[in-house]
Amino acid sequence: MHSVGTARPELDGQAEHGSGGPVKTRSTAVAAFLLIAVSALAGIPPATAAAPASVYLIQGVEGTSWSMTIDGDEVAKAAPEKEIVGPLRLMPGSHTIAAVGEGGVEVTADLAVKAGGSVDVVLHRPVDPTAAPLFTSFANDLSPVGAASGRLTVAHTAVAPPADIRVNGEVLLADVASAEQITTTVPAGIYPVEIVPAATDGPAVLGPVDLSVKGGRLTRVFAIGVASERNMDAVVQVLPLPVRDATPPKDVPAGLGGAAQGEGYAAFSVPVGLLLLAGGSVLAVVALRGRREPR
Repeated sequence: MHSVGTARPELDGQAEHGSGGPVKTRSTAVAAFLLIAVSALAGIPPATAAAPASVYLIQGVEGTSWSMTIDGDEVAKAAPEKEIVGPLRLMPGSHTIAAVGEGGVEVTADLAVKAGGSVDVVLHRPVDPTAAPLFTSFANDLSPVGAASGRLTVAHTAVAPPADIRVNGEVLLADVASAEQITTTVPAGIYPVEIVPAATDGPAVLGPVDLSVKGGRLTRVFAIGVASERNMDAVVQVLPLPVRDATPPKDVPAGLGGAAQGEGYAAFSVPVGLLLLAGGSVLAVVALRGRREPR
């Protein structure tokens, strides 16, 4: 695991002493409590309010190797096709990603990450196979799932026309263009996934590929390669997910795209936030009383 773009936290100065010391201590506690309350109301878990993001670099250019850097620091040397580099810990904000291939070809991109986020960045060929590769980023949906359920994501990062993505023979999403993805939550099991030209019955340009989707896991599939050259392939990545309950979905929701809905933190943010806000208000009253001069 590499650590890139992180900053060493500085130690706070020593606490001030004197008549104002106790009041400042209570005021600091109130401010911290109110900050936690506001974070909860906004649906942001306090533990990740300033946490680094997890970034994965995926080498999706078939038949080549690339060296990659983030903010000038090398994170991969001569990475072959299908290599997954990470997780790389990046502080929230903007970062520069670069890849240098054979013959000195260089690709760069700016990547903005959020605190506590998880992002896959794929180096792949564009729709025009003669053009230089490019980076495309995809956010990972790490919201909770049931213990007997998993999340399946399929991304189109290949040189192929718009396609239909089929799971178990059913079209999960139609007319998916390059650099797009679909996400759904399914019961744990084995799923045959294939990509076929849009609005046709095949033949498939990729698959069927039997994917094992485990409970409490995010299974991501990236289609790479050039369809016309019949070298299509898939990069599979599996990430852990928080578990919400043990109730699996009954079927695969065909025809749906986008992130599957989950309870996540937002479902609990309002009641917890109100509770914390009430507690912060009580502390504020205590602090204000502590500042009054005795009569």
